[in-house]
Amino acid sequence: MSSAVDPGQNEQVAPVQVADKPLGEHYETAVEHVKEVNDAIARVDSHLDNTHVALGWRSWLVVLVTMFGNLTLVFVVVAAGSVIAFIIRDLGHPGLAGWIIQGPLLVQSVLCPIIGRLSDVVDRKYLACIQLSVAFVGSVVSATAHSMNTLIGGGILIGVGLSSLGIIVAIPAEVLPLKYRAIANGANFLGGAFGGLVGQLGAGAVTNVEKDGWRNIFWMQAAFHGATVLMLLAFYFPPRRSDYPKMTFVEVLWSLDPIGAVLFVGGATLTILSLDWTGGTYAWSDAHVIAPLVIGIVLLILFGIYEWKGRTDGIVAHVMFKNGYNFPLAVFAFAVEGWIFYSAVNSVTPQVILNLGWETTSWQISIRQLAYQLPTIGFSIPMVLYSTKYKDLKNPLIFTYTVFLIVCICYATIKPSENHAQYAFAVLAGIGQAGPLTLILALVQFAAPHAFIATASGFALSARAIGGAFGSAVLDAIINGKIDATLARDVTRAATGAGLPASSVPDLLEAIGAGEGFDAVRGLNGTILDAALDARNWAYARAYRLAWASIIPFVALAIVAVIFIKHVKELMTEHVEASVERRPAAAAARRDEEKN
Repeated sequence: MSSAVDPGQNEQVAPVQVADKPLGEHYETAVEHVKEVNDAIARVDSHLDNTHVALGWRSWLVVLVTMFGNLTLVFVVVAAGSVIAFIIRDLGHPGLAGWIIQGPLLVQSVLCPIIGRLSDVVDRKYLACIQLSVAFVGSVVSATAHSMNTLIGGGILIGVGLSSLGIIVAIPAEVLPLKYRAIANGANFLGGAFGGLVGQLGAGAVTNVEKDGWRNIFWMQAAFHGATVLMLLAFYFPPRRSDYPKMTFVEVLWSLDPIGAVLFVGGATLTILSLDWTGGTYAWSDAHVIAPLVIGIVLLILFGIYEWKGRTDGIVAHVMFKNGYNFPLAVFAFAVEGWIFYSAVNSVTPQVILNLGWETTSWQISIRQLAYQLPTIGFSIPMVLYSTKYKDLKNPLIFTYTVFLIVCICYATIKPSENHAQYAFAVLAGIGQAGPLTLILALVQFAAPHAFIATASGFALSARAIGGAFGSAVLDAIINGKIDATLARDVTRAATGAGLPASSVPDLLEAIGAGEGFDAVRGLNGTILDAALDARNWAYARAYRLAWASIIPFVALAIVAVIFIKHVKELMTEHVEASVERRPAAAAARRDEEKN
């Protein structure tokens, strides 16, 4: 396929040019100049340029590079998370082990919109390369760590690389035509999905080789990060640094929305930190949870007020609301998806499989979870193709969120006897998850002008992470509260009713918790054990029912939000925001300049 525009066609409409200030001339403050620049370049009519750009190998190669980049970022989280037990066995300090994953995710959550804004204003290519290089260093530090603190420190550096996700998803969206934006995000999703598969299955394989085989996970991360940097440097050549003209350091700093950034970073950090602590470190009533949670929420509220009343061109620029409310509606739906995925799908579902006695090892659970992962990958492809052909992003989202509502209802009525039915629930969950992960970001990007595309993408990703943090904390509280209130009571009642001496109940409860040691329980026989395990399974089932039922109202609200989203068919045109293809006219102009 040709890699240039037909010479008979017009060039793509260039972005609005803002004249640089003459050196030494002072006619306004930095704040005023930045607002003038933002007002000039924040175009919402670029879709009206329907000039065709023939896509060649350069464009599709960049898409493949970003797919690999997303594979790398998802591999980081999934692979390390699946070998935490082996890391604890080698390095100890189980109380700190959660930060192996929470540390990088925290950094990603709070920095994504800030890094996205910086890439919109200054440069996308080299900023992503710097971040991924930092993650490369963090991977090496983690691979060679001999203490848990060093490993967590390496994870923080890896988190700097994870915060490049807003850039990674923005690049294919801007190098492909607007009509292919669903394909751009679908390609990124496929990269991430395969990264999850490689991370989940590969981690177990390399860990089983030797005691410290978990270190190979981080060496693989280092290789992936390094390869991504080299491919970005070799194959990604954007047509210009950014839409912005040359600005002074103060003007660049103000363009990054420093006040909004401080409020958002502070609020998101404290909120996520407090919610992470509810996972077992501290009780909800502890000051370590209440104080940062309240302060964090207050800071996030102040952030919202500032972005609304204090500044029109900040992280949440008002131009994103110019053509309707697609941006806030899509971000809300994405936050609900984060609530669903990080808590229910990623965390609770494996617990259901384990604690209802359907599988007994992590490997068996991983294989069983393929019933969710493979349909997610498989269904995303025809859905993206449908959305692209018919220029319809809204109805597939309504369908997939509705499917997930059905999934929530199924799990909210789960029974210990539904071992095989759970496979069907997993397949439906995979179908339901495919929509938000491929199409929501496309809607967010359509709501934002090109000058804010990575900012908007990063903000949506942060909202998803914050939704996941809230969901995990709430569902953990529901499940643990229900289990604490009913498990011992129900097992005791069932066991003693079947003939177990009351004096043996503590030993039985201890054996059930450990999954072994039943032979040491005095007076226990097969009939009593079956009754006790059945009561245990039902106690867990009722706890998981309650947790899944708590999600239903939020999924319903997400469906309502998507229903009110406006169709974007008129925006899905031939226009390319930042083509990497070489154009004959531009090449001829460069040759003329060289001759002169």
